[in-house]
Amino acid sequence: MTEQAMALLCRGLDQLGLPWTQGAAEQLSLYGDRLLEKNQVMNLTAITDPDQVVDLHFLDCAALLTIGEDFHKKNLIDVGTGAGFPGLPLKILEPSLRLTLLDSLG
Repeated sequence: MTEQAMALLCRGLDQLGLPWTQGAAEQLSLYGDRLLEKNQVMNLTAITDPDQVVDLHFLDCAALLTIGEDFHKKNLIDVGTGAGFPGLPLKILEPSLRLTLLDSLG
């Protein structure tokens, strides 16, 4: 992702009041890069701008961690995960989360 997108991600996580590590930000950045790369040959998302990936995918998913529920060591199933949202960003930001991704192509 661009430096601008990475800065937007870090500011957004701070504004949400979420604890995050540099490693988590780097993992989300790599995820964003791979998402946009794969999206060129497979329609995973209509969002193709790195800043919008941060805002409309990563930060929207991260906001779920602020709803008052403790996700630490919880079990979560992401039904209809598609491109991995919201499950993968949640797992990156809360590594103790026991996550199952479930999707169907047909």
